Amino acid sequence: MRNLKLTVAYDGTDYHGWQSQPGVPTVQGTLEEILGRILDQPIRVHGSGRTDAGVHAHGQIANFTAEMTMDLDALDRGVNALLPSDIRVLAVEEVRLDFHARKSARSKRYEYHVWTSPVVSPFHTRYVHPVGHQLDVEAVDLATALFIGRHDFTSFSATSAKAEDRVRSVLEARWDRGQDEWVFRIQADGFLQYMVRTIVGTLIEVGRGRIAAGDISAMFEAADRAAAGPSAPAKGLHMVSVEY
Repeated sequence: MRNLKLTVAYDGTDYHGWQSQPGVPTVQGTLEEILGRILDQPIRVHGSGRTDAGVHAHGQIANFTAEMTMDLDALDRGVNALLPSDIRVLAVEEVRLDFHARKSARSKRYEYHVWTSPVVSPFHTRYVHPVGHQLDVEAVDLATALFIGRHDFTSFSATSAKAEDRVRSVLEARWDRGQDEWVFRIQADGFLQYMVRTIVGTLIEVGRGRIAAGDISAMFEAADRAAAGPSAPAKGLHMVSVEY
């Protein structure tokens, strides 16, 4: 029995998220089907996190166990030969049997891409959220800094989220800005459903002057989804990497 760790990249546009669901295309389901065909056995792939429909990944981590003797380079080539072009396995490596992509993770990094120019390039439109105008830099940065640290993120997660403990530690939160695009970068010890998208949606409202930067603290205290701003669309969200 071997435990294999996969680094996976995908364009999430045409998938109903990571998690396998009957009757619809998912990233996990696609990987399991291809790996099962190659290894001639049922395969269960465990991901580091469940990205939602339309969310992209540059460095999603997954693992699976199987009885196999196949060379890892051959497995990598075979999987990529059969996968659709919008999913790619970037690396395959053997790890200890006690490694688990989700349970062993120490932190994760996400990016959210906001397009501030009036016209979105056709080469970016699947991967950015267009707001079409500049935002208040100072106000956004003041509000962004308030997310760093350990907080109850109930107000910034889906009301249907299954996690009972919604306290998370944000290690980094900042923006990189170009002429056309703002990129929000965040690292935390874990993320709740819609957490990054709701943080970004709220920060965009701050940048538009509809929410005051100082209101963020009150949103944490409210522990109520209705207290925060809207969730930004899925297509601007990118899972970047996982640290172990």
